Amino acid sequence: ERAKFLYSAGFFLTVSPESMMTVAKHAAETGKYYMINLAAPFICQFFKDPLMELFPYVDFIFGNESEARAFAQVQGWEVEDTKVIAVKLAALPKASDTHKR
Repeated sequence: ERAKFLYSAGFFLTVSPESMMTVAKHAAETGKYYMINLAAPFICQFFKDPLMELFPYVDFIFGNESEARAFAQVQGWEVEDTKVIAVKLAALPKASDTHKR
């Protein structure tokens, strides 16, 4: 309860997206920061739906270049430039305006 920053690896989407959503919603409701990493390209590809359900609650997103490009491809963004992808990721809708992404 005293934590201000909550972080989860994206790999957890493979076993319990419900738990991630519970923590993410708690963070949004209590003014905490919720952070995830994209973990691996296959997370963006094969766990797209639970990842996108989680995104409105995510304040910080971590990912390397191949993960960012996989995310963009799955979203149909047709862009390879990771700077452009980062801006598009940051612009995705948020459930709370407490923190900017």
